[in-house]
Amino acid sequence: MRRRQLHRRRWTRYKMRQELKFTVSREAENLHREPLVVPCDTERLYIKVDLPEEFRYMSFLILEDPEGHIRLQKQLAWGDQGLCVGKGPKDTTIGGVPGRIQPGTWQVCLGIFTEYLHQRLGDKRGCITMTVSDGEGPVSDPMGGLAWVEDTLEISPEKYRWDKVYGTKKQWYKGDFHTHTRLSDGKEPLENAMKKAVDMDMDFYVPTEHNLMHTGWCDTSLCILPGIEVTTDKGHMNLFGITKLPGRILDIVAHNGEEIVDSYMEETIREARENHWITSINHPFLTIWKWRYDQTDLDDIDCLEIINDPTYTDAKDSNEKAVRFLDALWQDGHRIYGVGGSDSHNLIEERYEGADLPSIPGDPATWVCCGDLTPDNLMKAVRAGHMCVTRFCKLTPVIRGAGRTFLPGDELPEDVDRVTIQVLIEGLAEKPVVSLVRNGASRELEVRELEVRELEGGKWEVLADAELEEEKWQWLRLDVRSREQEFLGYMNPVFRGSANSRYRTFGEIKKTMEEL
Repeated sequence: MRRRQLHRRRWTRYKMRQELKFTVSREAENLHREPLVVPCDTERLYIKVDLPEEFRYMSFLILEDPEGHIRLQKQLAWGDQGLCVGKGPKDTTIGGVPGRIQPGTWQVCLGIFTEYLHQRLGDKRGCITMTVSDGEGPVSDPMGGLAWVEDTLEISPEKYRWDKVYGTKKQWYKGDFHTHTRLSDGKEPLENAMKKAVDMDMDFYVPTEHNLMHTGWCDTSLCILPGIEVTTDKGHMNLFGITKLPGRILDIVAHNGEEIVDSYMEETIREARENHWITSINHPFLTIWKWRYDQTDLDDIDCLEIINDPTYTDAKDSNEKAVRFLDALWQDGHRIYGVGGSDSHNLIEERYEGADLPSIPGDPATWVCCGDLTPDNLMKAVRAGHMCVTRFCKLTPVIRGAGRTFLPGDELPEDVDRVTIQVLIEGLAEKPVVSLVRNGASRELEVRELEVRELEGGKWEVLADAELEEEKWQWLRLDVRSREQEFLGYMNPVFRGSANSRYRTFGEIKKTMEEL
């Protein structure tokens, strides 16, 4: 009698409980699926992951309901892995879709990040065990405040307001276009990431997780713009302002390292254009993460990340090459704008080897000038190039010509034959070196150092004056450096006219740089 009672109690606690095992090795599938039978409606699905330390970061979980909808995506990286999908955002892990847990055959998938696998695992193999139940347990990294989605990985325009106002006047707003949290391989939960962003006086924040998208966010005063970092063995690309998980993401994961991923990337870029998302190539020359899709059509790219995590060990040379590459793009007549990204993964007390400063959101900062700060206005301003990228300072440029005022990224009318650029630089204790950079003959650049005047209160002022030639493709920007030539600021160009570009692809422009 007692045994039957004990059995009955166990069944009362768990209507379902199933243990799943996944092998991790070089030979294992990149995307491995296991069925999960849910016998009846339940309040939650709780997934406890037994994750050996050496396998952290190498994989992520995808949970699909009987209709094939993704209900949870989460990289198995930092922190505890007690994952949950419940009826509301407070009992649903970040990357989850709250709602009904219906009966039927679900699918639990383990996706492999081959990049980490090759770096860390070598020839070793091991097992990740997941125990799935309807039981109770501490929910790791709950979504918290607001779910943006309904019952699929599509952002609801009713739940995520593209017209919500976060700032009520036209000014320069500070933010970060490349960030990570515990949804992928970042170490900070959402609340800590927001605290750090507020401490850095940021106004907007773009979460860009590896092949995963946020489905909601904690309570914050910042403007959060949904994004994703499309991650492959041949390079990483950010998409800003996404409205759903890109359709080929799981195919990219399943076939990473194979030639077919090239076509999936092309489809993803096309999907971004069709849905008016912004495309940005990340850290294009950073060691093993450099961009190797040489066939990328430059007409499909909106932005290039010119400064990526300047505290990282190999960042300086790759960032300098990215700045030069963007100049080469403008020299050839392409209108692609520079953005910055902290690419911050670490806790604030951590340092990369040889670094004096931590890697934190907002370093570098990207400043965007727009009217009322809304997600929609932020997107419009980025597409228009109304941006400056800085470290440790703020640039406020005022560009004038023919009695009118312009912003970085603006096309100057034909009747503007002279421009003045007045820039206020705030936040620097030492006098910076400021240069006017413009296109010259052939592939040469003209670089002219400008006079810098000290103002009261640790501010600096620069005034540049430039004549424009008739009937010629012209662009000019500002470059701000320390006396040691360390990067401090970049103002995106203003331009006039148009050019018949000689080169169409990323690889063609890269080749011209290698020839110089």
